[in-house]
Amino acid sequence: PDITFDADGKVTTAIGGAYDAAYALVIQADQQIVAAGYSNNGSYDDFALVRYNPNGSLDNTFDADGKVTTAVGSAHSAAGALAIQGDGKLVAAGVSYNASNSYFALARYNTNGSLDNTFNADGKVTTAFGGNNDAANAVAIQADGKIVVAGYSSIDGNFDFALARYNTNGSLIQIFT
Repeated sequence: PDITFDADGKVTTAIGGAYDAAYALVIQADQQIVAAGYSNNGSYDDFALVRYNPNGSLDNTFDADGKVTTAVGSAHSAAGALAIQGDGKLVAAGVSYNASNSYFALARYNTNGSLDNTFNADGKVTTAFGGNNDAANAVAIQADGKIVVAGYSSIDGNFDFALARYNTNGSLIQIFT
């Protein structure tokens, strides 16, 4: 292990309740590390992002403590993918559940960890494909800044590839299944 990273080459970070998990990772141009996944808030899971300095310490310039959680929908939500835009903003993609359905879920964060309110007015977007079980597993930023998200959708009991493309302001352009 690289002992210059948190003295023993590994780091764990408690965010919320008993359940926290990371599913995605990006390295920023300044070598800071951002992990995304979920954290349980006691009732539901929320998107969770943690930013580390290159030495493994929490970056306290990111939401004041290096950690940020976001409730994307009315119940459980989890980030499974993460991308960096050209301006350094972070786009997290995953799933948001309500009482009976799940949706593609996105949240965009400013470089300081705050939600970007220029993205769909509140920094968050959910997209339904018409079935009852949708989830995003990958996100990419096109050269023109448009956001492409991939995952799956269950329509009529079949799971199919699902893609959605969004403008830079979070508005939906197209859905592909």
